[in-house]
Amino acid sequence: MKRPKRAKPLTLEQLEVWFEKTDPAPPCRDVSMLNGFLTGLAAGPAFLLPNDWMFHVIGDHEKRAFIGNKIQAVIDTIVDHYNLIAHQLTAPGRYAPMLMRTDEGGVLAGDWADGFFGAISLRLEEWAPLFAQKQTGEPIMAILLHCTKPELIQMISTAFPKPPETILKDAWRALPFAVEGIYAHCKPVRFNPLSPANDA
Repeated sequence: MKRPKRAKPLTLEQLEVWFEKTDPAPPCRDVSMLNGFLTGLAAGPAFLLPNDWMFHVIGDHEKRAFIGNKIQAVIDTIVDHYNLIAHQLTAPGRYAPMLMRTDEGGVLAGDWADGFFGAISLRLEEWAPLFAQKQTGEPIMAILLHCTKPELIQMISTAFPKPPETILKDAWRALPFAVEGIYAHCKPVRFNPLSPANDA
């Protein structure tokens, strides 16, 4: 009996179509949100295996994955993308977020930021101390101010005066530096197996 062959990973364009057309809709809306979510996982204080977070990306579709089928190809593509992001973060200046753009060329960081916040939400107890430190709190807020979730917008607007729209317009340019700052701070804890953040 032949073993089933693994299906080829998808391109990101094919993955975008999968997110758009799959029913029921997966938790991640698109590749930009996926990129933000995986970036939060790769940069944050706790190391999580794909089994810990894949459901939050594709939902119950995960249960229908087996070697050779489309869902497994989707999962393999997502894990490959996570590994790429993790590799990019090891060299300053290499990481760039995947952001949406309007037909007129405007940059939309909302989906990406919502994804990043999704990663924070998975291990909020480990992320919470970072909010209180200037070195990491400011980069985190630079990311979260782009979020589209109403409850988060209200929380941020209560804690911080709303920046002028002219500043927000190009605030997306600071996202790679914010991510790199968070990653640099978290790296010693993230890779320390004795750290409480990495307890099972």
